[in-house]
Amino acid sequence: MAAANPWDPASAPNGAGLVLGHFIASGMVNQEMLNMSKKTVSCFVNFTRLQQITNIQAEIYQKNLEIELLKLEKDTADVVHPFFLDIWYICWSWL
Repeated sequence: MAAANPWDPASAPNGAGLVLGHFIASGMVNQEMLNMSKKTVSCFVNFTRLQQITNIQAEIYQKNLEIELLKLEKDTADVVHPFFLDIWYICWSWL
């Protein structure tokens, strides 16, 4: 086993690692058994899922804002068209 780097806390052996290493060395447990028992923690799975849902909702909200802006531009396009502005100006200048 390589010497642990004293400046890197991740490489320092902890109690659980020492116990598991002892069990593997004695033959009580093998690496395959440890790999089979490995599970993902449900809270982190749910956190990741919630984060994905939040990101998707933010995208939907952004797209809805863009759609609303496009609808507003479409509705006001006829009103601010130069032809209609000229007619409006001519009509009001006669008064």
